[in-house]
Amino acid sequence: MWLYMLSHKFRKPVFVGVGMFLVLLALTQLLVYFWYQSARYAEIRRLTTHANAKKERLHITLTNSLSSTRTLAFIVEEYGVPRDFDRLGEKLLKANPLVDAIELVQGGVITHIFPIEGNESAIGYNILSDTISHSGALVAMRTKDFFFAGPVKLKQGGVAVIGRQPIYIEGKFWGFAAVLIRLSNFIEATNIDAGSNPDFRYQLARVHRETGSEEFFLPSGDIQKGDDVAMIEVPNSEWRLYVTPLKQNEVYNHARLLAGLGLLFSAVVSAFSWYMAAQPEKLKRLVNERTGQLTTEKELSDSIINSLPGLFYLYDENLKFYRWNKNLETVSGYSAKEISDMHPLDFIESNEKELMREGIATVFDQGSTAVEAHLYTKNKEKISYYFTGNATTFGGRTYLMGMGIDITERVKAEKDIQDLNVRLQATVEQLQARNNDLQLFSYVVSHNLRSPIARILGLASIFQHEANDQAMIVEKITEATQQLDDIIKDISTIISARNINEKYEHVLFDNALTGILNLLNDDIQRSNAEVSADFSAAPDIFTVKSYLNSMLYNLLSNAIKYRKPNIPLQISIKTTIYEHGVCLTVQDNGIGIDLVKNGGKIFGLYKRFGPESIPGKGIGLCLVKNQVESLNGKIEVNSKPGEGSTFYIYLQKEHERSERK
Repeated sequence: MWLYMLSHKFRKPVFVGVGMFLVLLALTQLLVYFWYQSARYAEIRRLTTHANAKKERLHITLTNSLSSTRTLAFIVEEYGVPRDFDRLGEKLLKANPLVDAIELVQGGVITHIFPIEGNESAIGYNILSDTISHSGALVAMRTKDFFFAGPVKLKQGGVAVIGRQPIYIEGKFWGFAAVLIRLSNFIEATNIDAGSNPDFRYQLARVHRETGSEEFFLPSGDIQKGDDVAMIEVPNSEWRLYVTPLKQNEVYNHARLLAGLGLLFSAVVSAFSWYMAAQPEKLKRLVNERTGQLTTEKELSDSIINSLPGLFYLYDENLKFYRWNKNLETVSGYSAKEISDMHPLDFIESNEKELMREGIATVFDQGSTAVEAHLYTKNKEKISYYFTGNATTFGGRTYLMGMGIDITERVKAEKDIQDLNVRLQATVEQLQARNNDLQLFSYVVSHNLRSPIARILGLASIFQHEANDQAMIVEKITEATQQLDDIIKDISTIISARNINEKYEHVLFDNALTGILNLLNDDIQRSNAEVSADFSAAPDIFTVKSYLNSMLYNLLSNAIKYRKPNIPLQISIKTTIYEHGVCLTVQDNGIGIDLVKNGGKIFGLYKRFGPESIPGKGIGLCLVKNQVESLNGKIEVNSKPGEGSTFYIYLQKEHERSERK
């Protein structure tokens, strides 16, 4: 009986002790596992950082060698094989001490080498006939770029890496400019020899392109399976650099030690728990009190989180959600179960995912960040939000904790302000253009109208006193009146070029040019002009058809008027694409314009820059400029006396034009 009572008395404490031992053992081993994963991540990150540094060192070494070959290749391509090759080679070697020899390989045969001493046997050697050495040369020929091959055994003895720069003369393969770097010098320069670093081990491998197999040639041995390895593809070469830590199992040994300590800790705590379980009432009371406290704290934290005005979220480095508030469910439309299985980027619009991904990485790397993006709801609705993130650590792990604030109204207000600014700017530009028109009108009235009006007044005065010359006076008055009428028509034409109510339509450049060539057919035949056009880059545009026809007509007719007397006239017309639309270029080989003298007034009304014998009133370019500016475009000119002129008309796309209005 007493044995039964004793066993019953100690049954519960033993159960608690064993259970506590198992729970703590699982927890401690889980924490050790997390620590091990974190330490492994840090070790791999350190390894990757070091490997990238080595990659930079290799890149610098190869770049220095590249400068020598490209210099030699440039000289051969521009001037042919230099007669003083040895003198040139000596200078190039002094500029790059790492290089042991410089070669010229015409076709596939080595024709020049410096220094010649010790390398005589390489002269005349055909590298393309060597199946071992020619693969790198073929790659350089195919890519038309610098390429490092090797290491290979040299004809003159020894092992070296070879960098080759292909040379093409008039588009045909000529040969190579090459540098030789002894393998020992290359390894020493890149600091990847054994013992160069107390923490890392290096191995350089040549990849055989035909088989994909690797050939290792550093004395540190092959890379073993299971090792932590960072592999780098060396640019412009057939090499791979492997970097491994010398102490492979240090983190694992520390993890084993921590696991042992966790086991010991679990045993000690379980023994203590067994002791505490022997005091059931006290332990029960303490447990109940603690349970109530935790429940209260959780309810309080839930209440605080759910009372936040925006979105609250908490997720780990694996981007798995741990906590969120009700607002996230309400706004997104997803249930709590759906959110628990979702990725934070699932809430972001596709074209902003990369921005949010960078922001999350910044939080885990630097501690905090903020990003403006659109929340993409379950109902395909996009809402502008200001997302914040701060890194916080507990339980040995790092989490991102942040909030999202709805900024829809702010974004809308900013967009309204931006649109208003654009409209205001367009209005200012239109007012400025109108002001320029008024100034132009004032100038014409004050200068060009004064002369015919004065003549009319003078002739009218004579008409009153000289009755015998009435017919002649009437004829002169008619001429002055006609001149006055022409000036008024010119002003009307220029002012009407800014009429923004013209109809916009799709216009094919080919069709527009064909119509203008038909109008100017007689002038083109008399001048023996040759007109060529290339509209392949931009065959059409949405614009005012009459304005485009007027631009082409005035520019082509001017080119015909101001041609060189004894040289066949050539007019070239083409279209190209620029940032905001289409650029129409009209080029001729006529007499040209002195822009130094006349550049500021070339588009002025009644401004002429050719001989007086050539007919014209000087309104064509002014009309073209006003029509271009009425389309929110711009016109530029490049011209030299005796060399011809080139006019560039920049016309905007439909959406660019509408945004500026």
